[in-house]
Order: sequence, then structure tokens, then C-alpha cells
Amino acid sequence: MEWILALVICAIIASILGSRKGMGTSSFFFGLILGPLGIILVLLSKGKRVACPFCDKLIYMTSTVCPHCEKEITDTNTGTK
Repeated sequence: MEWILALVICAIIASILGSRKGMGTSSFFFGLILGPLGIILVLLSKGKRVACPFCDKLIYMTSTVCPHCEKEITDTNTGTK
């Protein structure tokens, strides 16, 4: 019974960490299924973020302005269509 509680706690921790990276629900399931290993997996992943073409800091894919260097991100800067 204690291991079920431990898995739920790991799922909640992984979900909180993953939500900061834009992973949300998938990080919850990583924590629930893999336990502490799922938390480590979420910590090591970069989530739905890419490097800013100007300052190389991680930003969300949908960002139009980098919050770090405050430069405008366009499709021509990132090389994506």
C-alpha cells in the first residue's frame, strides 16, 4: 500500500516539474509509472522548449519574444516553416 502512495507522490512531483517545461500530463504519467526514475527523466528533458537563436536560452516553441534577451522571434530566425 505504501508503494502506491509513493508512486502518486512521484507523479505529483513530476507533474509540477513537467508543467514548468510545458509537458503537463505526460510528466504525470512518467512519475506514476516510473516513480523516482520518472522524476529524473522529467528533470533531464527539455520539454517543449527550443533554444533562442540569439541568446541560446531555452524558450517555449510558441514564443514570439524571448523573455531573456527580449528579441522578437520569427520563422526566419529559427529556420522553421
